[in-house]
Amino acid sequence: GEVAVRTLFTEFTSAAQRKIEQVMAEPLEQLLSKSLQRGEDPEFDQLLVSLNAVAEHCLPSLTKTLLEWYIRQNGMELDCSLDNLSPRVKNLFELNKINARDRIRDVLMERRDLAVDFLFCLVLIEIIKKLPDCPVPDHLLQLIEDLAFKHFKERKSYNSSESQHNGQLIADLYAEVLGVLSHGRAQGVRKRFLKELKGDQPYDVTVSVVMGMRFCSLKMFPVEELEASFHFMQDCAAFFNEARNRDVRHAMAAMMVELLVPVAGMAKREVNVPAMKNFVEMLYFNALDLAKKSRHVSVIFPLVTVLLCISQKSFFLSNWGAFLTMCLANLKHKVVTTQRIALESLYRSIWVYMIRINGEDNNNTNSRLRTIMEALFPRGSRNAVPRNMPLNIYVRIIQFIAQEKLDFAFKEIISDLLGVNKISKQFVINPERMTIGLRAFLVIADQLEQKDDPPPMPSTIGMLPSGNLLRTKKSYLNTTLTETGAKELGIGPYYYGIRKALDCILRALDAQIGRSMSMINGQLLHKEVDDLISEGKAKIELFRTCVAAIPRCLPEGMTKLELVNMLSTLSVHVDNELRSFAISSLQTLLLHFPDWTEIVFKGFVNFIAKEVPATNTEIVHNSLRLLYQLLTNWKSTVFSQDDHVCSQTTYNGAVNRRLASLLLVIFYRSMIRSSTLLKNIPKVHSNMFFIVLKVWLW
Repeated sequence: GEVAVRTLFTEFTSAAQRKIEQVMAEPLEQLLSKSLQRGEDPEFDQLLVSLNAVAEHCLPSLTKTLLEWYIRQNGMELDCSLDNLSPRVKNLFELNKINARDRIRDVLMERRDLAVDFLFCLVLIEIIKKLPDCPVPDHLLQLIEDLAFKHFKERKSYNSSESQHNGQLIADLYAEVLGVLSHGRAQGVRKRFLKELKGDQPYDVTVSVVMGMRFCSLKMFPVEELEASFHFMQDCAAFFNEARNRDVRHAMAAMMVELLVPVAGMAKREVNVPAMKNFVEMLYFNALDLAKKSRHVSVIFPLVTVLLCISQKSFFLSNWGAFLTMCLANLKHKVVTTQRIALESLYRSIWVYMIRINGEDNNNTNSRLRTIMEALFPRGSRNAVPRNMPLNIYVRIIQFIAQEKLDFAFKEIISDLLGVNKISKQFVINPERMTIGLRAFLVIADQLEQKDDPPPMPSTIGMLPSGNLLRTKKSYLNTTLTETGAKELGIGPYYYGIRKALDCILRALDAQIGRSMSMINGQLLHKEVDDLISEGKAKIELFRTCVAAIPRCLPEGMTKLELVNMLSTLSVHVDNELRSFAISSLQTLLLHFPDWTEIVFKGFVNFIAKEVPATNTEIVHNSLRLLYQLLTNWKSTVFSQDDHVCSQTTYNGAVNRRLASLLLVIFYRSMIRSSTLLKNIPKVHSNMFFIVLKVWLW
């Protein structure tokens, strides 16, 4: 084990040296995160994972070795002669040649030191995760704490503007280190923080120290840890109430929000613990008064929200009415930031209302929900309120409501957004509303079919400074939801209307921005693609959603051939995302739905032969490559089936020979007119022939 650790650490030191040399050769204005953040170098990421794995066996020695490496790196000298610098860096100092050497030394040493700190933090974050299971001597952890708070205080003490930006990033990384450290050393980190708060220092230093705590965690169990966590939060609340400097108060509010949102997502019976209850009562009404003032609303209103979310049921219900009134009023605030904060506060409080406390009685719950929906989706409006917000927030709100009120969500919200009740009349496309409605349907149906747990409380952080992701990407079903399946999920009465609405939307969008915006339209040659996309941005977003929904939800009233023809046309659309969704839908239909195979090939080959202009070499080339890709994937699927599976999926010799024969005839008959173009890509041409021939012989 010790040999493995030494080998890994030697690899780390070598990789770190290469990375330091790399950032020293880069332009000074380039942020260190561009080169050093997780996700930029897969090999280095794997090295960090390996260090994490061995840390549980030798964390004390590994921590000591890492600290020794860090200290050595900070004692190194730097060659700063002008001859060794790039022309760009030389020009920064040529105007003042007398002090050029000293200035170069200062700027480059700062950059080098910051790069060392970045790498040091990346490794610390990985190995200290093992601290709860593998104790480390207190003096080593104390040293890590000292380094973290030192960098919080020095956040703005760098010589150049480039170093200032990187210094902010390093302070954030040390905040992440402190957050990981708090999992195994919560009491020590809290005591150090409260001690730093009482120190005599400028307000901006206090702000930096406070923000350095925002990645720390509050333990929820056992109950002793929960009480200790909220005694600490009471100390923070007391400091907040007594603070007179606005920036300090705002920083403390923001820090408490970051610490409390995860608690709000997990708390159930814990809200009845006296320490937690007292903390809410100690802070809520003071924060609510501050949130009514325009200079505080952007920072304090999220604090009011999270305090309400961790309160007891009786406290929540007695105060939610007034809170809701403030929320809905702020949705129309003249400041866009305040609108966004109000929307996020609304959907966190709805999560608590619908998922944690399951609403009130039927009449009161429906009345509250109708009030909220009328504010978000006013009658006669084409857009959601407020405008230009992430549509996913509205989708999540509907998902939360469906958790307890499924019929209400479909009948009162989704059907209305999709215009289900207006299909027989003049059908009007409201892109934003329809996108929200369709996405909400897909998310809810997927959750019901996969029997997922209730959706989690929305978090505040997506990516940490190190590049680590807090959110996991969910995989969605791509199997078609049938009418029978919809009935079993409890959404049968609404499914036909949704499929019919999807049919109307697809036909309308195909006529408006489908074929007319495909690359086979010669009139587009004289227009800017970006301008076209921006003009119809909302409609294109709706079109993407509709196409991505196939084959999960198949449009009612559209034949298979019509759908394949439309997807084939969209495979050459000017919008990259829409084009990608169309190709993905074609491949899914081909590979997972045997009864679609013949239609997909027939439709796509006919599209190439009849629609793609032979004079446009690039489009013909790309379309044939896609056909080749479809054939290759289909061949792999066919030959990966054994006889038993074949009998169940209709992949049998007779069907495949008939399909292969059809492809040979259609393909070569229709490609005669473009044979000169095919000569330019003989490999693709011959490969397609042999794939089809092989399947036919099989």
